[in-house]
Amino acid sequence: MTVIALMVLTISGFQYYQTGKRNWYQEQSTSALDVTTDQDGSLPDSADTSTSGVEILGRVSSVTDGDTLRIENLTGGSDIIRLYGIDAPERDQPYGSVASNALRTKVNDTQVRVVVQDTDDYGRQVGTVYLESRNINLEMVAEGHAWWYEFFAPDNHELRQAQITAEESQLGLWRNANPVEPYDWRRSH
Repeated sequence: MTVIALMVLTISGFQYYQTGKRNWYQEQSTSALDVTTDQDGSLPDSADTSTSGVEILGRVSSVTDGDTLRIENLTGGSDIIRLYGIDAPERDQPYGSVASNALRTKVNDTQVRVVVQDTDDYGRQVGTVYLESRNINLEMVAEGHAWWYEFFAPDNHELRQAQITAEESQLGLWRNANPVEPYDWRRSH
């Protein structure tokens, strides 16, 4: 029992350190594009967030590429955020600068909420970025600026459908007859 209590206290402390609050709930999934904010500007309890419940609030200070950004968080530190479930073209890859600029136009110097799903091998927080009620990860795929990263988000049906629709509509990178997935680009370069 003491091991469980210690784990709960550790998680609670980590959540408080990251966000200034503790979240002890696991929210149900709804379509992120259909979610509207409550009167106080927060997402309703039914909004699609994460399995971890850890949230980071902060201002976007820079965009590295189409799926990575840096935020200045409310605790005075900064976090590098890798957008969960998407893979955008690399900067030196065809369409890479367009994808980077698309993300920059959406979120640069704005206040965002990141719902963290994981930490990657590079120490980056991996999460879904919300600008008010807008799911930025989903928008990037829906507009053809990024692929649905099926390997890391195999059960994300919203991202899957967004990619299918963008591809069928030949939006963004799908205008190219044979776009190269970033994973393949990284392996060959």
